[in-house]
Amino acid sequence: MLWSWAAFCEGPVTRKPRLRNDRATVTKAAGGAGRPPCRCGREDSNLQGFRTKADAARALDAVPAGMKRGPSREEVTFEELCERYLAAHDADGLTLTKLAAQLKRARADFGERPIGSLRPDELAAWRRSLPANRHHAFRAVKQVLRQAERWEWIEKSPALHVANPKPKAPEIVPFGSWEDVEAITEELDPRLAAIPIFAVGTGMRPEEWIALERRDLHRGEGVVHVRRVYTHGQLKECQKTSRQRRRVPLRRRVLEALDALPPRLDTPLLFPAARGGHLDLAKFRYRHWTPALKAAGIEHRRVYAMRHTFASWAIRDGVSLFYLSRVMGTSVAQIDATYGHLVPDSDDYVRSLMDAGDERRLAASERSYALTQPSDSASRLLPVPRLLP
Repeated sequence: MLWSWAAFCEGPVTRKPRLRNDRATVTKAAGGAGRPPCRCGREDSNLQGFRTKADAARALDAVPAGMKRGPSREEVTFEELCERYLAAHDADGLTLTKLAAQLKRARADFGERPIGSLRPDELAAWRRSLPANRHHAFRAVKQVLRQAERWEWIEKSPALHVANPKPKAPEIVPFGSWEDVEAITEELDPRLAAIPIFAVGTGMRPEEWIALERRDLHRGEGVVHVRRVYTHGQLKECQKTSRQRRRVPLRRRVLEALDALPPRLDTPLLFPAARGGHLDLAKFRYRHWTPALKAAGIEHRRVYAMRHTFASWAIRDGVSLFYLSRVMGTSVAQIDATYGHLVPDSDDYVRSLMDAGDERRLAASERSYALTQPSDSASRLLPVPRLLP
């Protein structure tokens, strides 16, 4: 069998082989009107070609890089890959800014390197040299190299099999009682005093209750609507299909705390900063939250501990994980992974639930049976049959 330029570049008539990008098809010669002439010098490459496919591959290697389709991995640097990926990535501005910040160290270290020259062992060693937030930085590197593989700029991402374990989650330490929460409330500025009770009573994320406006409250229905978040200095609307966009029920204690807030007419926000704008979470943490915990004599906890407290108390009160995931705006799997160890899963607890269900069904069956039977007074009024002589 003879391998012609047509067979190698376009494949057999019945099936086109998919070639690696660095063995890409040869384009028409610049300014020419046909295929490149074969090595034997004949103009028609369909009449005479190469003896083997290896001969055709060696001839293709001799073709100038400018005549090959697409960029080769020797030409594209990691810096160029990052620029093209950020330009093509379909995400909001806040996500792109965060991704660019995570790639900053990698671009400084590997920016001039061709992406095809990166090796898994050196990427693993580079990851180990990163500080505590190495997981997020290396996750961004894996993301852009994976896209280069999808674009067929490289055959396989060198970071594909480099492990990138998540950092160990901090221990969840919920508050012990409402008395602890109210003790913190008494130490806060009156304009912010309702935040601990509201956050513990609703389980909302800090970026969610910071973005709340008074129009999001529906006291008649007893709910608050989560429609937007405020993070990294930007206000972002929640997508309609996102779990984050939801209704959260308001308990009586939360409504009482909101009623005690001093009225503000200069801002629509529910928990505004001193000048009426959105709260800065970092400033709230070190100006208000930490001093209030210290003054109340309570062990230091993160602001996010208020959300953990809501989940912990709800699970211990018997709230279903499904309903809890809907209220907290996350998935059942995430709830189970984060708080599953708090679910009472002993044999006695499960047995008591099943026994209680059996008792309810038995009582309902007995009531239904009693309704179908005649009463004693009705039976006394029935005529007594007489025996015929």
